[in-house]
Amino acid sequence: MILQLENDIKGSNEFHEDDKKKCDKGTKDDINKIEASPADFETAISHTGYGIYNKRMLVLYIPLTLTSLFCTSSPSFILPAVRCYFDLSPLEEGSLFGAVYVGMVSSAFVWGFLIDTLGRQKLLFYGILLSGIMEFLSGFVQRFWVLVVLKFFCGVATCGPYSLAFTFLSEFYDKEHRDKIVLYAGGFSSFAFVLQPLVAYFLIPMDINLQFLNGYLIIDNWRVFLITCSIMVFLAAFLVYTMDESPKFLMAVGRHKEALNVFKKIYSQNTGNPPESYPISVLRSELSEEQSLKSMPSITITKFIRKGWIQIKPFFLQPYLTPSSLTFLLLFMTMLTLNTFRLRLPNMYATIIAAKGDHSLSVCESRTSTNVTYTADCKGTLALVDPEIYIKSMIVGSAVFSMFWVAIYITKYMDKNYIYIIFSVLGGISISIFPWTNGIVTLTLSAIYVAIMNINTTLVISIMASAVPTTLRGMAVNMVIMFGRIGVVFGNLIIPVLDRINCELPYMTLATFNFLGFMVILLLMRLKKEKPKIISTP
Repeated sequence: MILQLENDIKGSNEFHEDDKKKCDKGTKDDINKIEASPADFETAISHTGYGIYNKRMLVLYIPLTLTSLFCTSSPSFILPAVRCYFDLSPLEEGSLFGAVYVGMVSSAFVWGFLIDTLGRQKLLFYGILLSGIMEFLSGFVQRFWVLVVLKFFCGVATCGPYSLAFTFLSEFYDKEHRDKIVLYAGGFSSFAFVLQPLVAYFLIPMDINLQFLNGYLIIDNWRVFLITCSIMVFLAAFLVYTMDESPKFLMAVGRHKEALNVFKKIYSQNTGNPPESYPISVLRSELSEEQSLKSMPSITITKFIRKGWIQIKPFFLQPYLTPSSLTFLLLFMTMLTLNTFRLRLPNMYATIIAAKGDHSLSVCESRTSTNVTYTADCKGTLALVDPEIYIKSMIVGSAVFSMFWVAIYITKYMDKNYIYIIFSVLGGISISIFPWTNGIVTLTLSAIYVAIMNINTTLVISIMASAVPTTLRGMAVNMVIMFGRIGVVFGNLIIPVLDRINCELPYMTLATFNFLGFMVILLLMRLKKEKPKIISTP
């Protein structure tokens, strides 16, 4: 979706290219030009200019984007420790990874309802706060099943903020800056792939074993890591609490006075002029949106389900059934391959490192080597993990961060369908030879695979958004992401079982999904050529 925005702004200038013009829409020339006629959102936001308020919003947004990744990825970093601590079976490992995504899938439609009743800022605050509470409590659990339950609720809590974050940010910018800001915010959010393994590097390898209540409450290395992650989530919640409500939402629900105050605040901070000089005095909303949102707080469950079915019904009927189904399948396979592999990387590195430094062993040979005693050295009930695991994870995270910006540049010159094809083939080849690699080749291939599959995930969302009319685009994106999350749950349940059967089998399975994705994208391209008027954006 983010890469789609880059295609929409081809030919535009670079970010921060003309800082001298940042306030040209809300300067002193407007002070004596107060407009009495009602202004819509785009007109009102365009008169606020671009300046310190918008830049502050972007800075505050960065920790906000970290919360969802902290929730979904923390199990992968603690697994080398908790696998030993709880003596986990393959199915239990999969349930730990999948619990977060099950929570996201099961709560997706509920969050969709709450977005239009609680508002953007309140929803973000409560969702992030609840996510932080779940992560904090996870640091004190003494039973594995309790950890899985808390991870499920962490997924429930982070589902709404994950989907809403970009929308919330974009509603504080005019058309000139909106697409570029959301685009660059997506790039900054990928920094979480580096930050979380950095935190794990300093905490999980530490020999921490604190006991309270006569040994009933134990706080050790991986628990301290989860508690630390929760503190950063709480920081994000506090920052969201200090933010203003989206003026677009306020206008949509008829709270025009509050929306006008937000516009005045943005205008004043951006231009340095007093709020009273803001050149808009009356606001208006589009009637259909206003009526829809005003009626939401009093809607019954039955009517809500009926409204939801009306929204998703077009995807089960032609002409959208075929392209939508193929795109749902495409993201199902893409997110399955990405997250199943990504979430298991730290544990895989632990296995390789446990091979007593024999760098000549391949990925699968290190598993069966007689030198391997376990994925981590177990000291009683406390698992000590080699910090090299997280150094490798930081390298992979850096590749994701770097490749995102490369992909932004590539999309200026190449169609996203062809980019997906190239990356799918490259990913399929990389993962199919991965089990027989060792040393620096293993690390390089894992970094490349996670980076390109992360880009492919964004490309599929973009493809879905461009395959339906604007009126269906929001629901289309939400549905395709839901199917992608179902793929993550499925992958994390079957891959551990396949891994116990044969070491190479999981990687061959992921490669198969990559090549199937290549075939599906070809079908979508052919369908678009055959029926361009049906599945292209109006």
